[in-house]
Amino acid sequence: MNRFILTDPDLGGPVAVAYELMADKGATGLKSLPGIGLIGIMFSLEKEKPQAMICGVLNHSKEVPLYGVKHTLCCQFYPGQFTRIFGIPGKEVADAEAPLDDFIRVGSVLEEISQAAAFPDQIAIVQRFIQDWKKRSLRCSSQDELVRYLMTDALRRHGSIQIGEMEAETGYSARYLQKVMLEHVGLAPKVAFNNIKFQNVMRSLLEDPYRSLAQIAQECGYYDQSYFTKIFREYTGETPAVFVKKIQAMLRHGEKVRK
Repeated sequence: MNRFILTDPDLGGPVAVAYELMADKGATGLKSLPGIGLIGIMFSLEKEKPQAMICGVLNHSKEVPLYGVKHTLCCQFYPGQFTRIFGIPGKEVADAEAPLDDFIRVGSVLEEISQAAAFPDQIAIVQRFIQDWKKRSLRCSSQDELVRYLMTDALRRHGSIQIGEMEAETGYSARYLQKVMLEHVGLAPKVAFNNIKFQNVMRSLLEDPYRSLAQIAQECGYYDQSYFTKIFREYTGETPAVFVKKIQAMLRHGEKVRK
């Protein structure tokens, strides 16, 4: 059986053990026992079925499904290395199997591995994949760091950002970003970003309530006036024009406007 130990001095030496596995004919799963904390990725080596499944640390003996793939490249990460590299907490995949692209953007790596001609070529692709993610891990080494990055970037851009842009910047899937944001912020990314975006509108209005509403709306990323009015009403219960008139009246009477 082909077997290779992937190492990286930046990650303290051994990273994972990779080996080729051919399941018996008719097998639907692999009988597995709880181990020492190795989280694995099973890459399909079948050209017509490019896929990868994360296999979490087991809490009990079980049969791990093969999901219709008999020929695989199993990559088992040494304790802690999977999370260090990919930023996915082990508890998120404990005792479960899930598609790798439910958590991260995998690009073309699945097709490349499934079509690679030989074991050394497959290993080279996996090593490159790990190296790419190791570079990201300095910024996204934990959920806390990921959330901090997401929120800092969203605030810097005043909420004018789409979840697709966050996927491209971090490498994580929209599904995973939503899960992390809900867990750590309490809001889905879209809701959080929309809130930040509207807060920027309010800040602009309170700083200068005599400026053009249309100009403020466009500067804050609302290019459709009717949509802007609709969103404003949803947040405040009144139209922008009515809100601004109230602020202007308060200023004329010498009242302080809280920002």
